[in-house]
Amino acid sequence: MESMFEDDISILTQEALGPSEVWLDGPGDPSLGGDMCSASHFALITAYGDIKERLGGLERENATLRRRLKVYEIKYPLITDFGEEHGFPLYELKDGSLLEVEKVSLQQRLNQFQHELQKSKEQEEQLGEMIQAYEKLCVEKSDLETELGEMEL
Repeated sequence: MESMFEDDISILTQEALGPSEVWLDGPGDPSLGGDMCSASHFALITAYGDIKERLGGLERENATLRRRLKVYEIKYPLITDFGEEHGFPLYELKDGSLLEVEKVSLQQRLNQFQHELQKSKEQEEQLGEMIQAYEKLCVEKSDLETELGEMEL
């Protein structure tokens, strides 16, 4: 990402001033010594360089944070009170990150289906056990009815 500011070191030199402007602490100013003027000029140039470096670093960090934000908004879309999902458009993401998001989503769905399948199998086993118990009770009832019929005779 290019910096918003170009290399404007010329603002610190006498040539950058117009013909009617005066450099207040320049070399032509008799109230200041030449050493003080050059020290002041050097301090300004150094400060400008430091600020420019920090600005470049902050711009890179800002770009990284924006990319991360886009990925998170895809993974965890904001849902408003009306149930609408909002996020950044998918075309702004790189192909790799879009595939990764889709992979995670599909893995979550697969895990959910496997969990539901396991629950269904457990319920089927319980139902089978209940049917066997009912059949056993029906056999015992029929045996008891047979014994009762023999006793009455």
